[in-house]
Amino acid sequence: MMLSDRDIFDAIEKREVRIEPFARENVGPCSVDLTLDSVFRVYGPGGPVDIHDDKNLDRDTKVVNTGEEPYMILPGQFILGQTRERISLSAKYAALLEGRSSIARLGVIVHSAGLVNPGTGVEKPGKLTLEIYCENLSPVLLYPGMRIVQVMFVRLSSEASVQYDSRQGSRYVGQGEPKIR
Repeated sequence: MMLSDRDIFDAIEKREVRIEPFARENVGPCSVDLTLDSVFRVYGPGGPVDIHDDKNLDRDTKVVNTGEEPYMILPGQFILGQTRERISLSAKYAALLEGRSSIARLGVIVHSAGLVNPGTGVEKPGKLTLEIYCENLSPVLLYPGMRIVQVMFVRLSSEASVQYDSRQGSRYVGQGEPKIR
C-alpha cells in the first residue's frame, strides 16, 4: 500500500522513514519532493565502457561540485546527480522514485534505480543517485536545491528479513557522491 501524506508524516514521526533534512512543504498527497544536490559525476568521451571491469567504469568521469551555482546540462549529455536529502527506511517500507513532470517538460529526464530497498540507510542515511539526461535541443540549467524527483513510500506486507544495508554485496551503503558501481 502506498502511503498518503498523513501516513508519511506518521512514518517520519515514528522514525520508520527518515529524510534529512526534511521540509514539510515538500510533502504532496502521496509523495515527497526531493531536491538536487550540487555534486555531479560528469561523463567525458573515452574508450568503450566494459561493464565487467569495475576498476575502469569511472575512468572517463569526473566529480564536479558547483557549490550553489547551477550545472548546465548540454543537449544529449548524461550525468549522475544526487539528492540533497539523505534517506533511511526501516524494514517495513520500500520507496519508489520518479522524475518530476515539471522537469521532464523541459526535456530533462531524471531516472533513478527506481527502487529504494527496505533497510536502506539504516546504518548510515544516504543520498540517492539520479541518472539525468538532456533531451532538449538547448542547454538547461540545473540548480542545486531545485525539486527534481519525488519519492513515494510503500508499506510492505511484512518486514523484510534482510535489510539492504546489511545484505552482503550491497554496493551503495551510505554513499557520499554519485557512484557508478
